[in-house]
Amino acid sequence: MKGVYGFKVCPFCGGSVEYAGIASGHIFPAAHMGQMYLCNRCGYKGSFILEMDDAEEVKEGQVECQQLREAGKLKTPSFGFPDKWTWFWRAYLALLMVILVFGSCANLYGMFR
Repeated sequence: MKGVYGFKVCPFCGGSVEYAGIASGHIFPAAHMGQMYLCNRCGYKGSFILEMDDAEEVKEGQVECQQLREAGKLKTPSFGFPDKWTWFWRAYLALLMVILVFGSCANLYGMFR
């Protein structure tokens, strides 16, 4: 994809990337994290991309990325919550459900009194 400043390229596979919008923070939604891009080939999603001016540079970059992947020196990142935090989010979700259920039951009980 040729943009204003050149070709926008994925840093992990050399494929073309598309603009995916502006990401906001998960904890603070008003805090904008920057522009996000999505790779069509490997599925990389992030704000760091490469911009190259020449189509030949793009081809050379793709060949170099392929060689690094085959050598095991380059891996496509995949996002996931760290394992040590999964218990926290499960407990938070369970507590939220308990509050919602008991809150609505208490509301119904007060309504029929």
